Amino acid sequence: MHELGILNEVLDTALRVAEQHGGSKVTKITLRIGLMSGIVPRFVQSYFDVLSKDTIAKDAKLIIEIDPAVYLCCDCGAKTTYTEQAPHFECEKCGSRTLRLLSGYGFQIVNVGIV
Repeated sequence: MHELGILNEVLDTALRVAEQHGGSKVTKITLRIGLMSGIVPRFVQSYFDVLSKDTIAKDAKLIIEIDPAVYLCCDCGAKTTYTEQAPHFECEKCGSRTLRLLSGYGFQIVNVGIV
């Protein structure tokens, strides 16, 4: 449910960008969501639609890019990349589950389209 708070910030940012650049409508927003961020992509558009309904961002399309999770094995030093959630994560080289997450936990607004 923390998606609501995050998307409220996305909406505020998009509206600010539109205002700063003289835009009258936000048409699309590209988001990069880390696989391990805890944000559920399937909820993002519907929550955004509710938050933006009375704004110039109403009907804006959200384009979601998933940032893969990259782990470093603490046992052998190999890096393993996951592009989908898994029940457990393990090193592709040695099978260890002693991993450190290097990337794939972030969230970023990549682009705001305005007219």
